[in-house]
Amino acid sequence: MRGTFACALVAAAALAVAGCGKARTPEAAQQKLCKAVGARDASALFEALDEKTRWAWMTVQKSHREAYDVILSNYPEGAERDRELRRFERGAVLGSGRALFVEAFGEGALATLEPLCAGDARVERAPDGENATAVLASGAHAPLRRGSKDTWGFAGFADDAEDRQRRAMADVDEVRVSAADYERAATRSAK
Repeated sequence: MRGTFACALVAAAALAVAGCGKARTPEAAQQKLCKAVGARDASALFEALDEKTRWAWMTVQKSHREAYDVILSNYPEGAERDRELRRFERGAVLGSGRALFVEAFGEGALATLEPLCAGDARVERAPDGENATAVLASGAHAPLRRGSKDTWGFAGFADDAEDRQRRAMADVDEVRVSAADYERAATRSAK
C-alpha cells in the first residue's frame, strides 16, 4: 500500500511539474522561447513551439516511420529500395517528432533565434485572440500562437513545419502506391 501511495505522489508531482511548463500567456511563451535559446537546448525549443508546429513535426516523423516500414515490407531488394530506406531512415528510427526536430532543424535554429531574445519584449495581441507578436526594441518580431488547450508557443517555424508535413504525407502516399504496384507485379510474375 505504501509503495502505491509513493508512486501516486511521484506521478502527481510529475504532472504538476509538467503543468508548470505550459505557457498560458503569450508573454510566458516568449519567456519559454528565450529560456530554450539561452540554454542552447533544442529539445526545450521544441517544447516552446506552438502546438500546430509540434504536431506537424510529429506527423513528419510518423509518416517517415510508416514509409520506412512499407518499404521494408513491400519493396523488392535493390538500389531503389536502399535509396528509399536511406531517405526515411532517420525519421523512422529517431522515435519522436521532438527527436526529429532536434536533429534535423532545432540545433541549427537556435543561433538564428538569439535576436528574438536580446532584451525585453512587448507583446502585442492580435484581435483574433489566437495570435500575438513579441516586439523587441531592436524591431525584431517573434510570432506567437495559441493552441487548442489554451497554451501559447513560438510560431516562427510554422510555415516550414507545415510544408514539411505536407511533403511527408505526400511521400508516404507515394510509397504506398509504389508498394501496391510492386505487390501487383509480384502477383503477376508468380502466375
